[in-house]
Amino acid sequence: MSAGDLGAAALRAGVFLALWGTGAAVYAAWKRDGRALASAKVAAVVVLGLVGLAALSMMFALATHDFSILYVAQNNARETPLFYSIIGLWAALEGSILLWTAILAGATAFVAFRGTAAIPRLGTTAVAVLFAMLTFFLLLVTTPAADPFVRLAFPPDNGAGPNPLLQNHPLMALHPPLLYLGYVLTSVPFAYAIASLILGEGGDRWLVATRRYALVSWALLGVGIVAGAWWSYAVLGWGGYWAWDPVENAAIMPWLTATAYLHSVMVEEKRRLLRTWNLALVVATFSLTILGTFLTRSGVVNSVHSFTQSALGPILLGYLVAILVVSVGLLLWRSGRLQDRGPVGTPLSREAIFLFQNVVFVAATLTVLLGTLYPLIAEAISGAQLSIGGPYFDRVEIPLALALLFLMGIGPQLPWHGASRMTLERQFTVPLVAAAGGAVLALVTGVNGLPAVLTYALGAFVAATVVQEFARGARARGILHGEAPLTAVGNLFRRNGRRYGGYVVHLGIVLVAVAVATSQAGSVDAEKTLAPGETLVIGGYTLRLESLRTVDEAQRSSVVADVLITGHGASEQLHPALVQYPNSAAAVGSPGIGAGLRDDLYTILAAFDQRGFAWATIRVRVIPLVSWLWVGGLVVGIGALIAGLPAPRRRASAVLPVAEASAPAD
Repeated sequence: MSAGDLGAAALRAGVFLALWGTGAAVYAAWKRDGRALASAKVAAVVVLGLVGLAALSMMFALATHDFSILYVAQNNARETPLFYSIIGLWAALEGSILLWTAILAGATAFVAFRGTAAIPRLGTTAVAVLFAMLTFFLLLVTTPAADPFVRLAFPPDNGAGPNPLLQNHPLMALHPPLLYLGYVLTSVPFAYAIASLILGEGGDRWLVATRRYALVSWALLGVGIVAGAWWSYAVLGWGGYWAWDPVENAAIMPWLTATAYLHSVMVEEKRRLLRTWNLALVVATFSLTILGTFLTRSGVVNSVHSFTQSALGPILLGYLVAILVVSVGLLLWRSGRLQDRGPVGTPLSREAIFLFQNVVFVAATLTVLLGTLYPLIAEAISGAQLSIGGPYFDRVEIPLALALLFLMGIGPQLPWHGASRMTLERQFTVPLVAAAGGAVLALVTGVNGLPAVLTYALGAFVAATVVQEFARGARARGILHGEAPLTAVGNLFRRNGRRYGGYVVHLGIVLVAVAVATSQAGSVDAEKTLAPGETLVIGGYTLRLESLRTVDEAQRSSVVADVLITGHGASEQLHPALVQYPNSAAAVGSPGIGAGLRDDLYTILAAFDQRGFAWATIRVRVIPLVSWLWVGGLVVGIGALIAGLPAPRRRASAVLPVAEASAPAD
């Protein structure tokens, strides 16, 4: 039996077992039957093994260039390196759906064992929901719409090879899996929310059960988005990292609603408020991941990220409609059991600020959704070809982003219920001074434009609040336990990781915001045709073309410009290139990037003398602080990891952890 036959058989067996698992989990939740639950657990593990076997079979087929499989013939070639052959699993539609199914199978198996232990009936109902979703995706990958193991009667001697853009940088091994993990794991909070509505539970047990899943999916999606921006920056050769592309928008929208949920869920835990709102946010986040999948895999949008037209689009659209109908129906049915316990506090209370944040997050999501879908709707209705680009998104999203930065600094500093004037003075004197210093720093360093200056001011404001909170917590531990400052900070992370990990996330967001504002406002561009030995001066840097040369490899051939960059104490040789792949009519630009904490030197080989290499046109961009964007994404991931760590067991006599967890008091 070949790898293709083994993978196809595994997926078809998985369909029947997933159907069995769905029925067993439904029966177990309905009758509280332990044997049925055990059967569902076994089915979950076996399905995970079968889908994992199918994914490994596809990787083996790609690595061994089995062109009798249509997917391999279309997305692989004999000259494709082993690394890019293996990650070709997610290079096209069918393989990416297979990866999605494998992740969902893993989530289902994990919840089947862990989720049903603490809250048996709720967890079992959630497993039934996950099994139903898993069955849908298994049906997709066993039907012609997305079957990755379709066979060819007459295999070609060689395949077409991967898309050139997907084999031009190793970040392809990181960016798509992170996004898929973030997308798919939103199904776990969604399954628990639906289970809670089905069972008619008005409490917050589903929140406790899904808190860490929501945080992990949010973090993976966020880091995946930053990795995607890095890939765009390093591969596409345009000197940017975010273009408000429809598929980029499809990724950012569920991240925005998930961020809103992570904040509003604290209001429900502390004040028993916003119950319906939190359920709606979970439904919206999951629905937006399916919408993103539809946009990416239906071919309805033109993007370097999207796949070609396929029969999968209408199926995913029907799935999305079914999700919305069921979810909204359950919310309306159970609305009487979702009443809040009292009103939101005064405008200067933590819960009110979190609510304001949620409104801004949802406004940002809706405006991105409008800008993404409006051209499609207009074309469907009138046939008009419209395009909504960066100017629209910048105009509406930048003010919302600044508002979120402002609220991010205010919220954690306010107590629940409300704050007195004394509390406000104590909490905000230092951050306001820091904000003024940030604005001055922006002006002194030549950062131009009101949005950029405000970003510096608000970034300093947020950073000061974070430092202030760490200092307060460390000082309290020093007084009570005599701990050194660094030891005290470490214990803050260990004992209250959720709170202080969140503060680290805020610092990462500040780094991202400052990097974006500075790189957008301060970039300098130049372009010049140079002969070897000639120079170009830009932004205090001198660029000299050393030589042009060809590099031939098994899977591609390149024309490389050797460029020496000097200035500001730096001396580095960069190698922008034009790369020709056998399956591409046009050469692919490969930029030469000199990354630094101060500036990135971004060089592009725009054109060259094809007869004698006597000249080359070099385009160069000096981009300040852009490297801090990737650092900020890493800090966000570290903060989320800290926030997701389980808290240690606390003794009843412990006083300090309670004090650390409390908000500033009047």
